[in-house]
Amino acid sequence: MKNSMTLNGFTRSALALAVSAAVPLTALAADEVRELPATQAQSKAEDSYAVSESTLPKYTQPLLDTAKTITVVPQSVMKDRNVDSLKDALRNVPGISLAAGEGGQPTGDSMSIRGFSARTDIMIDGVRDIAGYYRDTYNIEAVEVAKGPGSAVSGRGSTGGSINLQQKAAKLDAVNDVSLRLGTESDYRAQLDSNLVLGDTTALRVNLLTDDGDVAGRDEVYNSNDAIALAFGTGIGTDSRFSANVDYQKQDNMPDYGLPWVGKGSNPVAELADEEGKAPDVDYSNFYGNVYRDFEDITAQSLTLKYEKDLNDSTTLRVLGRTGTVERQSVVTAPRFYDIDTTTDVRQSDEKTRDTKDSLSVVQFDVIGRYMTGSIQHDVIAGVEVFSEKSERWNYDDNGTDNLDTTPVLVDLYNPDSHIAYNGHYSRGDKLSETKGDTSAVYAFDTLTLNEQWEVTAGLRYDTFNTEYYYQLNSDTDPKAKRETADNMLSWNAGVVYKPAKNGSVYFGAGNSFNPSAEGLTISAAQENVDPEETSSYELGTKWELLDGKAFASAALFRTEKDNARTTDPTTSETVLGGKQRVDGLELSVAGEITDAISVTAAYTYMDSEVLESGTEAEVGNELARTPKSSASFWGRYQITDKLAAGVGAQYMGQRYNSANITSREVAEEYMIFDMMVSYQVNDQWSVQMNGANLTDEEYIDQLGGGHGVPGEGRYLSLTTNFSF
Repeated sequence: MKNSMTLNGFTRSALALAVSAAVPLTALAADEVRELPATQAQSKAEDSYAVSESTLPKYTQPLLDTAKTITVVPQSVMKDRNVDSLKDALRNVPGISLAAGEGGQPTGDSMSIRGFSARTDIMIDGVRDIAGYYRDTYNIEAVEVAKGPGSAVSGRGSTGGSINLQQKAAKLDAVNDVSLRLGTESDYRAQLDSNLVLGDTTALRVNLLTDDGDVAGRDEVYNSNDAIALAFGTGIGTDSRFSANVDYQKQDNMPDYGLPWVGKGSNPVAELADEEGKAPDVDYSNFYGNVYRDFEDITAQSLTLKYEKDLNDSTTLRVLGRTGTVERQSVVTAPRFYDIDTTTDVRQSDEKTRDTKDSLSVVQFDVIGRYMTGSIQHDVIAGVEVFSEKSERWNYDDNGTDNLDTTPVLVDLYNPDSHIAYNGHYSRGDKLSETKGDTSAVYAFDTLTLNEQWEVTAGLRYDTFNTEYYYQLNSDTDPKAKRETADNMLSWNAGVVYKPAKNGSVYFGAGNSFNPSAEGLTISAAQENVDPEETSSYELGTKWELLDGKAFASAALFRTEKDNARTTDPTTSETVLGGKQRVDGLELSVAGEITDAISVTAAYTYMDSEVLESGTEAEVGNELARTPKSSASFWGRYQITDKLAAGVGAQYMGQRYNSANITSREVAEEYMIFDMMVSYQVNDQWSVQMNGANLTDEEYIDQLGGGHGVPGEGRYLSLTTNFSF
């Protein structure tokens, strides 16, 4: 009853704040109002690489006038580069490094942005997507990366940045797109994107996907996905709009933990001595799992409802609700040496099992408006968010039948056998744990346009985040044992924009973020009573629209600093907020049409990271994990004739460490890979496209874990045919 009363009071206060934001201000006349961000535009033209608006309504200004580094990967780039996953889309955004599933976390989309983990900072249409799995882009219109602490916009986490995936929406165009891709890995991918106009303001969009194939450069590893998404919209183009989106995906994958590290300080046999602290010198296609035991089944589904009402020319109400679940069962072999100081054999007894269900329910209520106080224009968004999350985990056990585990079975490092007979059987047992998380938040943002040259932005968000973690439900002694957290957190952002010209801006932005102990819906005994970490960031930059708005360029200097990082007190062995970490860096980017025939998107990120203070002395002075000093990406398209086009691209990733602890960290060497594309428009309805990825068949470590590194994909060629009618 106490929680209910608190929540109701919180909600009433938040709604009052949101509505009051609109009351004392003078509404603009209709001819002074630009279109409110009920549906954010993604680019100036459907085939343009340049993007002018954010995918999120909380960023009310064009990207040119937003005091933050924001990169949007539009549909045009994803189509040209043959992108079909979030991981592939993010290769267009340097400053992001991928992590491998480990440490209690599943395989899936896990990355660091500007040196800090962003595993829980992935949003879909502005709503946190909490589970660990690989996200397909078949139903995604654009991928947006906002860098720098952003808890005021996204809530908890968002230390180095956050990622938003914008789902495809129904529109008033009768368009049907069918594509079929065949590749060199015995793979196929078939998609249907059909938009049906049902009335003057009503439409239904259907996206279907079936995808199956091996992973290039990796023995035995494959991914399969069948999915359907329905987007219904009515009132499109009117002052009262309603939409419903349903997404269902079923994945059947062979999980991959890659290669074992030759551990630093492990005193390996002479044969591996020169490879200590990095991946072994083996064929990067080697697979150390067992095809008869390892598997990964994922079912993800969600329902999103959104209603928008324009009260007048200046004010829009927006209500969004979502419910969804991600269920996962998997067994994956972690490659580990049996006894590295005497042999190079790898054991198959380190299997990781997972049987989980993650669910969420969320409601967001926003007031969006543009008003005047005297000569000052206000772009305002204020609202509340109520979020309920649950994470459940069951025991997934073989009941002693796993012959690969009990022996244990060993395989040769240089020629592993992934087809050893397996006679075990894993099945669901008792529920092990359950975490419930409840978030209530109120927020408000205001951008003040003082005159044609100066804008000031300020935003606040207040969160209450309460969790209950039942961690031994299968215990006979105390099945109701639980750990609890109750965190109240205030986050903010602020920015000043100076416009020396209509097409350019110079800005300074600042903001903070918080990382509670239960951020990922687990609570260790050591962290139960530890306050959230806090991070602050400062950014000085400039942005320009060039070539009559056809291209967009930006540059920024930034500092991100965590002053109270969790660390272990060396005298008491308790977890304390005694660490300090810093990342200084530079961002450069350009995207758009350089000429009528040439389009490019290119970016470079430099990061100088350091652990300034830590309870672990061996970390002090070292780089943060998964934080390359330099990373860059380039993609260019040349329209040779009206029908023929070609594209080339490259991605560079600098050296990265899997840990900041110098006594035990392993290193992944720098790499550069090259891609290409050739497309031909046969007629108005039919086109064909050939893509090549990693043309030089570079061997490199793509995802870094504590005990292993996962190689990136090898050379891959594909042919796609597209029909539009």
